[in-house]
Amino acid sequence: MLQGTCIDPDILATEETLYLFPAGTDYMYASRFPRKSAHTGCFLKVKEEIKASEWPPEPPKRAVEIQLNEVYTAKLIWCWEASKDRCDKEYYVIARGSGSHVDYYPNPELKGLLGSLPVHWFENFRLAGNLLAIESGKIVTKQIPEVAIFYKEESSQFIEQLSLF
Repeated sequence: MLQGTCIDPDILATEETLYLFPAGTDYMYASRFPRKSAHTGCFLKVKEEIKASEWPPEPPKRAVEIQLNEVYTAKLIWCWEASKDRCDKEYYVIARGSGSHVDYYPNPELKGLLGSLPVHWFENFRLAGNLLAIESGKIVTKQIPEVAIFYKEESSQFIEQLSLF
């Protein structure tokens, strides 16, 4: 994603960094947000000074052999620039669903879910030794006790269905 600043103070504020999206060969959409549809206008490329992104690109997708519902420790190697303070740290992860994403936690008790990220953003998966595998049926943060909502049997009486139209 390109970012840049406007070099013409008559058009936009010069000190503000904007997201840039191509619009043909000679024009760029300028936006304060990382969405093309939220642009503030379409301007000539010569009016914008383009900055190269310093953040590394996302790593390529790769197959990682981990079991579902097993707790692993893994190192987060890439994330969005806004979350750069979380990179290069070890987390406790657990693969869910199809195994393409993992939920990651700061502690081995799996308290305080930090988020769900693609599995290829992590490396050095090691099975957490002292933790037990989580049973697939018991993965809920708050278990709701089973309560009989309908405590009376339904009576067999005639009910007429009404129609509005």
